Amino acid sequence: MKTILSLALTFLISVSSFATVRTVSNDVTRPAQFNGTGNTAFVAAHNASLAGDTIYVYGSPFDYGTLTISKRLVVMGAGYAPNNQFGQPTRVGQISLFRDGSTDPSGSVIIGFFISGSINCTGTLVTNNVTVFRNRINNYIYLYINSTLQATGWTIYNNIVYQVLANASSRTAASATNILIANNIITGSITNINSNTVLIDHNVFLGPTNLYQLWNVIVTNNIFVRASGDIFSSEVVFCTFNKNISLQNTIAPSSTYNPTNLFETTYTSTGGGSNSGSGNLVGTNPLFLNVPNNNTYDATYNYRLQAGSPGKAPFSTDGTDAGIYGGSYPFPSGGTAGSGFDTSPMPPIPQVTVVNIQNATIAPNGTLNVQVQGRVNN
Repeated sequence: MKTILSLALTFLISVSSFATVRTVSNDVTRPAQFNGTGNTAFVAAHNASLAGDTIYVYGSPFDYGTLTISKRLVVMGAGYAPNNQFGQPTRVGQISLFRDGSTDPSGSVIIGFFISGSINCTGTLVTNNVTVFRNRINNYIYLYINSTLQATGWTIYNNIVYQVLANASSRTAASATNILIANNIITGSITNINSNTVLIDHNVFLGPTNLYQLWNVIVTNNIFVRASGDIFSSEVVFCTFNKNISLQNTIAPSSTYNPTNLFETTYTSTGGGSNSGSGNLVGTNPLFLNVPNNNTYDATYNYRLQAGSPGKAPFSTDGTDAGIYGGSYPFPSGGTAGSGFDTSPMPPIPQVTVVNIQNATIAPNGTLNVQVQGRVNN
């Protein structure tokens, strides 16, 4: 059965738009082209790959540790909560993008991982033009190496992520640029960005203190549903806010902002400065279909909007729903609402979901009947 599964998976991936595909496993019960414990199989597959190739990392009960990418690759896991017969996510501790004078992972794509740590840039040069989607990231996405080496051109969408951060420490500091953060469930915050080329669009923010030290950023069509605390922390100044919804009345602390109940508020502490925008709703329930607790992400919750929601189309700047199901990157479903898989989409490739051997015992030279089911996961 393992051979049939491997062949089917390799065929389905190969007929996609990706280049050469190499498969990786650290589970002896599911052998791949490259096998080994920890991250050893990934290292071997990475060394054998050329820029533009794809490495598919099997789901496994074992953590792969740190995956270091130092060339332009599509690196794909099985999903962070895959809805199939095998049911194993691809778990890693962190993903490190290493660039120096001889290596460059810029242009890489990261899909389908359960990352207990972070995605970060390492080396002597920053990695640019990275696409990160359909992952669960329990810590940070770092858009920098240091204050002078900050990324450009990243696209981050359809993830569940705790925090996205650059390294701008003041309103005059350099920042990551040309960043799109769209249609994610953000369980923490977006921080330390200073650029009007950064767009934060169609996300759902859970918990308190969602925006920290932001300057000149464009923030549109998001839903903020903290149950306590403030959306703004420290300086959030010169930003543009259009068509966002806040469940709570208070956007920012009265000690440093006036008024406190508008996104388009003025920073009253040292340096001053105002935010701008229009069409925002404050103290307004977005009316999710089923979200009993706004402080915590739960895979069984349904973050779609009820028919009577004030955020229903054509509310947003683009005429779609506010939140993760509107915009250009609507959050894909991995299963029926309430099943635990709805907000756990698998990578967008044809995948085998069920393999059923119908005659396990056969005579020599007999025929093995295997029923294989799959889906595209668009």
